Amino acid sequence: MFYACASGKQTLDQGDDGGNPFASSLIAILERPRIRLGELPVALQELTSKKSGGFQSADVPKDMPSPDWLLIPSSTLEKRIALVLVVSDYSPPGSQSLQSLPGAKNDAKRIAAALPKAGFDTDLALDFDLPMMRQKLTAFATKAADCDAAIIYTTGHGVQTSGSVYLLPGDYPIKQQNAALMRRAIRLSEIADAVRAKRINLVFYGGCRDDPFRQ
Repeated sequence: MFYACASGKQTLDQGDDGGNPFASSLIAILERPRIRLGELPVALQELTSKKSGGFQSADVPKDMPSPDWLLIPSSTLEKRIALVLVVSDYSPPGSQSLQSLPGAKNDAKRIAAALPKAGFDTDLALDFDLPMMRQKLTAFATKAADCDAAIIYTTGHGVQTSGSVYLLPGDYPIKQQNAALMRRAIRLSEIADAVRAKRINLVFYGGCRDDPFRQ
């Protein structure tokens, strides 16, 4: 699991590259001619800090399984699959809403264009409601089980409470604050459960990890 920021911190929606510095950093890494999985955490952490002007400190794994596995270039013998699951539109008609995230929408398209360069058959799910997100994750998990490597990139408004991170759909009832998280949001661990490839499973979360609803 790769997080765009440390626990309790926020992320930027729009940096110098037109989106979250974490997403921009991942894209820059995917443009390299060669990188091993063991090199990814430090590279992503350093670039995110640089591109965010020190605002974001990516929270990355200390140790990676199969550190010599080549993210780039990809092996023609491997089956790779990716899902870009992003919520950017928080303006449902007739309800009090959170601020929409134009940077996240831009990132969704950029990430979805970058992952195929690393050999990933990539599906973009942008601004799905909660039932549709769960349906997409179920289908992805089924396909991933037959693949060698699986990636999910996800972002949107996020809330971290009691050690769990929740991704908020566009129609989240913010008047209910944290009381609706279990019913109307999706836990990041549920998203992570959908990466079920045989060898490599990676999740990149670009959202915030603070709790704006805590009183």
